[in-house]
Amino acid sequence: MKNSKLTLDLVHPIYNPKKGWAEDLWFYFSAFQKPIQEEFEITLYLVNDGSSHGIHVSEIDFLKSKIQKFIYLELPINQGKGAALREAMKNCQSEFIIYTDFDYPYILENAWDMLDKLKSRESDIVVGVRDEQYYDQLPMRRKIFSLSLKLMNYLFFPKLKVKDTQSGLKGFNQKGKSIFLKTQINAFLFDMEFLVLASKAHEVKTDWIYVQVREGVHFSSMKLKTIVTELFNFSKIWMTSSN
Repeated sequence: MKNSKLTLDLVHPIYNPKKGWAEDLWFYFSAFQKPIQEEFEITLYLVNDGSSHGIHVSEIDFLKSKIQKFIYLELPINQGKGAALREAMKNCQSEFIIYTDFDYPYILENAWDMLDKLKSRESDIVVGVRDEQYYDQLPMRRKIFSLSLKLMNYLFFPKLKVKDTQSGLKGFNQKGKSIFLKTQINAFLFDMEFLVLASKAHEVKTDWIYVQVREGVHFSSMKLKTIVTELFNFSKIWMTSSN
């Protein structure tokens, strides 16, 4: 009998995780899949961005034993979240793809809402937009950078439908995947580059949902070096898009 389920690839980048990460990932993944497993066949992609510690064979074996469709990928050296996600996306074949961090920082209802929008087939890309509660929880330097970046998007990219480009929850179909694979930035602003490219593709429809941080999530501060790198990447995206 032919499988009539819809297909979903769930993609998680990982880098130098803390002890107990595999059990946490299984806990949140099992909670995510429970209400949708009758409708969706889910493949989980975990891509290791060149971690120097924190990932052991026993933990990967544990996840393989728990998750029916589990694919583990590795980058030989740390390249950045954008590079890690592109490596996974090359392998994704499902009708729908959602990526988020391996510790599931957003409430699960957000991912289900995103999936509903994709399932309606009215949008090719669905973007998570962070609410005020999210910004209130950020360390000051990271908060200033995030809000400044949002303002800069209004000023330099008026055609962007979603000005908050940096939430870690996004979903798309295969049309959206083809655009994602055109990104080149390895660090944080790959998200922005993706949405700028999507805004120039007239046949691609982008929508958004509000997302909320789940209880217990703590954010790290941003290093000055990271901010400088991202400002350089912003100027690179702007110059490229202007050509």
